[in-house]
Amino acid sequence: MRTSWGNRSGFTNPCRVSPRAQHRPDFPTRPNRRTFGPSVFPFCKQASRESSESLGSVPSFPQQNFWRCSLLNTVPCGPRAVLPLLQEMYELKKPVFLWGKPGIGKSDVVRDFATQNDMRLIDLRLTTLESVDLRGLPWIDGERRQTAWMRPEFFPVDDKPTVIFLDELTAAEPRIQASSYQLILDRCIGSHVLPPSAWVIGAGNGLDDGSISYGMGAALADRFLHVNMIASSQDWVAWALDHGVHPSVITFIRLKPECLDSSQGLASSEQLVSPSPRSWECVSRILKQVKNQSVRSLAINGLVGESVAVQFLHTMEEIGQVPPIDALLEMTPGQAAHSIPASLGALYGFTYSAVAYVEKLNHMEWLIFVLDAIARIRDTHPRAEIQSLGMELLLEKASRLRLMDQLVRSAAYTSAYKRKAGQLSA
Repeated sequence: MRTSWGNRSGFTNPCRVSPRAQHRPDFPTRPNRRTFGPSVFPFCKQASRESSESLGSVPSFPQQNFWRCSLLNTVPCGPRAVLPLLQEMYELKKPVFLWGKPGIGKSDVVRDFATQNDMRLIDLRLTTLESVDLRGLPWIDGERRQTAWMRPEFFPVDDKPTVIFLDELTAAEPRIQASSYQLILDRCIGSHVLPPSAWVIGAGNGLDDGSISYGMGAALADRFLHVNMIASSQDWVAWALDHGVHPSVITFIRLKPECLDSSQGLASSEQLVSPSPRSWECVSRILKQVKNQSVRSLAINGLVGESVAVQFLHTMEEIGQVPPIDALLEMTPGQAAHSIPASLGALYGFTYSAVAYVEKLNHMEWLIFVLDAIARIRDTHPRAEIQSLGMELLLEKASRLRLMDQLVRSAAYTSAYKRKAGQLSA
């Protein structure tokens, strides 16, 4: 049986268990969500003993000193809560590891953090390296009559603020993970020392996230501050608004937040394709660039799965019944409000599309009147909630465009505010 550390160890690589072993009656099923230790941990001891016997007198290390099977016992949080944590940990230079399912935005959070702080980002994938690559290429120093190591190209030498991002760290084999111990804790590799402004962040998937993962040994886990990152519809919608995601996608996630990331439920049913924040961002790019409807439908099905795609395309049909924003701008606010179909998809779709469209002060004033007219229509839909959402998004945009002072002094804002205040005091 092939082992994960060659002939010197009796530990079985959890991703390379032989087909013969998988048919053993005592071969374990996948346990509950585990973060550290191989998914076939109960079998490792037996596999270790068999491997040692087949190899003769081969020394093996005590298993309990290397792998420790533990739950990720830290509170889950969304991406917006992670950014301020990263800022504080950067000041302390404490390495952080982001755990989470594939596609929920771990890499995006790190990239956004580096961009917001004008930092250099070095994306280092240990899965593409050998353990010796971290230290560099050895060469003979003739003057000192000794072997030296050339600095790897990714290793920073200047003091520019830098994030060294060890993405997909848990997908690297344990011996490769072990080669990063010194970099993470001691901020050096051999004689190569990190500048004071450099910082290490890691990210990866757990053993039960449906991806290639070797887990994490206790020695490496002890070097990190661990963050259990989950997909949050509210956080993702805020991110999507800042990054120009298509209004139809934002509307759908607003209406059906459970469809943002359903990979956990679909994984249990053995379905391959499931939605994630990453796949929805790709759906947005397809809606912007692909005009052929049949190609759109096939592409969206291939990104989020058939059942979710059917729901999304139905919502798009509702949004498609809303007249174009430039045509609505030619109407009075009352006419525009009554031109929007009375469905949740259409109402939310109009709100996100209109806020994304308006750039001028007079258009913003018009939109305030339209939102007020929408709230006055009586039916079973949460129109007051939609008005509040539209106003919140509009004020955020006005602030970014430096139009806030003018907008809050406008007759449209004053009248809408006074009417809302009268309702609350009544």
